[in-house]
Amino acid sequence: MTGKAILPRELIVGGVIVLAFVVVAIAAPLLAPPRGVRPYLMPSDGFSMTPLPPNPKHPLGTLPGQYDVFYGLVWGTRVAFRLGFYITLGRTLIGVLLGLISGFYGRLLDSLLMRITDAFLSFPIMAAVLVMVATLGGTNEMIILALILFGWMPYARLMRGNVLAERAKEYVQAAISVGAPAQRLIFRHILPNATQGLFVLIASDIGAMVALSAVFKFLGFYGNVPLADWGQMLNFSRNWVVGTPGDAFAYWYTYLPPSLAIVLFTVGWNLIGDGLRDLLDPRLR
Repeated sequence: MTGKAILPRELIVGGVIVLAFVVVAIAAPLLAPPRGVRPYLMPSDGFSMTPLPPNPKHPLGTLPGQYDVFYGLVWGTRVAFRLGFYITLGRTLIGVLLGLISGFYGRLLDSLLMRITDAFLSFPIMAAVLVMVATLGGTNEMIILALILFGWMPYARLMRGNVLAERAKEYVQAAISVGAPAQRLIFRHILPNATQGLFVLIASDIGAMVALSAVFKFLGFYGNVPLADWGQMLNFSRNWVVGTPGDAFAYWYTYLPPSLAIVLFTVGWNLIGDGLRDLLDPRLR
């Protein structure tokens, strides 16, 4: 017995960070009681476009339009989890399904699906999503849909490679030789054994999608809706990042809290992904 930790350090640290965000998301109604029936809209205490510094009423200050920074930060945690999970779930379902079909059936169908995958990969995701959002509208749902449509390809390629390796094993060949139904083979036998690297990709993608969606909202593709979203908060504060001639950080409270939230959320999920890779990959032990 060497006393060596069973779980990788990255997994523990990342888990603690994400757990802290989970606690904030669950306790949002207690930490920042909502006003009205739309809790995901930041409440406003006035119409002044000059942000106010932290004060007893607004512990993290206000954004232009007198939107409370603390409220947006707390409820934005729920929005971040929804964005990360919805986008990653959509990407995973499409990519895993296409990867399973492509790797199992092979031949012409495999070539066709992989050429489609390559075609989607040829589009830079930032440019593709920007065009789609600018053309069809910058709603939250459209941003989610665009990031799903142009982000499932790594899942398909990963799953295809895993399925090809699994399909060559004796138990699969034996099942095929005795006439086992393809659907049963794919979902009961191959899929559970072809998840190498999948959970690592999922964990890393959750944080990355929150950061990427924040970029589009910062650029103004979501309009001026005061949504309690970290990216939207940065959009509201972008004209105040430079501060004043005498103090470059005079309005730090408008952009620093949401920026730190995005960074910590992304880092937490990336650490979980790294930890899962170290834990599940026997070559790294």
